[in-house]
Amino acid sequence: MKIPFFPYNQGEIVISKESKREILGMSTITYKFQVTIPKKVREKHGLEEGETLAFVEESGRIYLVKSTDV
Repeated sequence: MKIPFFPYNQGEIVISKESKREILGMSTITYKFQVTIPKKVREKHGLEEGETLAFVEESGRIYLVKSTDV
């Protein structure tokens, strides 16, 4: 999985010309270390309750992917 650098500025949605990446939402880690997946992300990628997600690290960045994509 090769993901190019993505420029962004303090909450603005910016799409990199070369990567066509976009910020779909943000989430805060709770005191129990839980996060909520934003509705826009769930709908766009068809995420449903009970599905398994994987946290993948590459070059010091963490990516969240469906377990079937790993």
